[in-house]
Parts: sequence; structure tokens; C-alpha cells
Amino acid sequence: IHDKPSLTAWPSHVVQLGQHVELRCDSHSDSYIFKLYKEHGDPISQFHDRIFQESLNLGPVTPAYGGTYRCCNYNHQCPNELSVHSDPLNIIVSGSYKKPSLPSLMGPVVMSGENMTLTCISDHQFDMFHLSREGMPQGHGLPAVQSHNGTFQANFLLGPVIQKGNYRCYGSFKNSSHVWSSPSEPLYLPVT
Repeated sequence: IHDKPSLTAWPSHVVQLGQHVELRCDSHSDSYIFKLYKEHGDPISQFHDRIFQESLNLGPVTPAYGGTYRCCNYNHQCPNELSVHSDPLNIIVSGSYKKPSLPSLMGPVVMSGENMTLTCISDHQFDMFHLSREGMPQGHGLPAVQSHNGTFQANFLLGPVIQKGNYRCYGSFKNSSHVWSSPSEPLYLPVT
């Protein structure tokens, strides 16, 4: 019996269009040979039906690379339901659409224990907005709401524990949730 492998992405599972990402499959079993597969959608010819040891470099990525991936210990059943496969890993491809903005609405310093709201804004009719800190997505995306001036926005409530760092936001559409816009310019929050 093989142990359940784990699938991770380096440096992040949010990958800029045209860049590379390393997918690593680790297992506590003696098997270090794996197979990677993408759920739904078209297979990526770069790794379709290919076996690999521990890690696989993908890229340069296109929007087609966005999606849900799993890996499994290589055997004749992989990737059938009977094989032991990893939990899903969502690969997000950013950079396909114009970036939104993340304006600062507060003073230069954020006090620890405060609540604050970051508003992601775009004139693009995105369905969802996503917030990241230091390149890592924060929570789930929020639906875009059209404001009185015709722009689309989402309000991300942070607090009472706010982590300092660079925040960015992205926009996406419902029919291609694994493909995001370019990131907004970074907004640095210095928490004291």
C-alpha cells in the first residue's frame, strides 16, 4: 500500500503568464516515481502520460495551465479512482487581463488590533476579486459589485489581526476561475 502523496508548487501556485512553476510530489513511501494529471479540461502535452521523479518544471505557462492538479504514485492504476492520489492543488495563471487597483484608504500606519478595509477596483467587468499578501492568496475571492460610478469593486475586511506586508489584488471571471488578471500595484501595510 502506498502512502498518500502531497503536491506543492514552488515558488507559488499563482504563476505569472509566461513564467515557470515547479510542481513537487512527495510521499513517505518507497515510491519516488509519480504521475501528474490535471482534472477536467484539456491535458497539457508537456506532462500528459509522463512519469517523473519528485518534481516537474512546467512552463512557460499559458492560460491552459490554470486548473486543478493531482499526483499519484506511479502504477498501472494511476490516475484511476483506485490509486492513491494527492489532495488537489489549484494552479492560478495571472496576467491575462488588465490589472485592477488597490488604493490606500487609510493613514500610513495601521495599528495592531484595528480593522481595516482594502477595496479592489477595476473598470473591467470582473466577476470576482482576490487578495494576496506577499504573493500568497488570502482567503476566498469576493464577488465584484458595480459601484455608482460604473466601476467594479470588492471590499476585503482585514482584522483584528492584520499582518504587515505587500498586498495586491486580482480580478477573474466565473467561466475561467483559474485565470486571473495581472496583479495590482503593491500596497504596503506597516502594522505597529
